[in-house]
Amino acid sequence: FCEAYWPAFRRIDFLRAIRSYGQRQRRRGR
Repeated sequence: FCEAYWPAFRRIDFLRAIRSYGQRQRRRGR
């Protein structure tokens, strides 16, 4: 799911994961 593990999990990685999840949800909505 994600390349970085929790100790190395940065805010950027978190935002990137949320963004990809949002795109997936949008695509499924249509």
